[in-house]
Amino acid sequence: MTEAVRRSPAAESVIQIGNTAYPVLAPDATIGAGLRSMIASGVHSLRLASQRGGADRPDSIHRFRIGLRRLRSVLSAFARVLPDEERRALNRRLGSIARLYSRAREWDVFLSATLRPLAEALPDEPALIELDAAARAARRDSLPPSGALHGQVEAVIAAIEEAQWLRQPSGGHETDWNKDLKEFSSDLLAKRHRKLRKHLKKVDIAVQADFHRLRVEAKKIRYPAEMFLNLFDDRAADAYLDRLVSIQDVLGQLNDALIARDQVGELSLSSRAQGLVAGWLAHEIEARRARFPRAAKRLRQATPFWEEA
Repeated sequence: MTEAVRRSPAAESVIQIGNTAYPVLAPDATIGAGLRSMIASGVHSLRLASQRGGADRPDSIHRFRIGLRRLRSVLSAFARVLPDEERRALNRRLGSIARLYSRAREWDVFLSATLRPLAEALPDEPALIELDAAARAARRDSLPPSGALHGQVEAVIAAIEEAQWLRQPSGGHETDWNKDLKEFSSDLLAKRHRKLRKHLKKVDIAVQADFHRLRVEAKKIRYPAEMFLNLFDDRAADAYLDRLVSIQDVLGQLNDALIARDQVGELSLSSRAQGLVAGWLAHEIEARRARFPRAAKRLRQATPFWEEA
């Protein structure tokens, strides 16, 4: 099983999927109860990410951005039962905060996913010292002011606490909040799965806009699939998520390599260093693209776990 979907019974009230902890939902939970539970859990995870350290630590930025993405995925999943204007405004705010750290995160990925394996393959190559120094300097220059990460976490939490519409129904959604969460999640997952499956048949990942749209669609089903997983059969859900994570890994690694190719162009490097990393990334891009068809076919053939008896 893919590591990202391996679960750990750390606590009876929590289900652990990779590095993310989700609350265990009652089989008869209502939509409103599920929303409140997911929001509370997301806020808790965001606060934990802040406590791990500041923006100087790559892990802190990564977990902070995951926390924001998770909260945005909750807003997206429950969009039908939330006031549209308020939901969109909060979603935009979370997205703008995440973008403050996007460049630093990209440099962290460059250092870990491109430079590290390159250095392992060529341990005696002096040009890589130059590349490492330039990339780390670029990472430092991309960071917001010191201490900003903790302040952003508190600002997000304050905004969510002020949003009463996340804790009690408004805008005529009172009846919806009392409906069955499992039925609601089945409908949502089915809709997003059909859209993703249809796109997988015709996508051209060499076209940037098409590639980006596919990545968004995969993310839009990944988070709710994990959110609502414990409402369904464990083994069927794990099998589906394993294939979904595999396609996301391929798309994510390809995206990282494409971004890294652009990043190299921003650095002042010798021709030796530029040639080494450019050749390495060209190979990585082709290798990721070659893996895509099989991963896409496996996901298209996956049995939707929300349809299991």
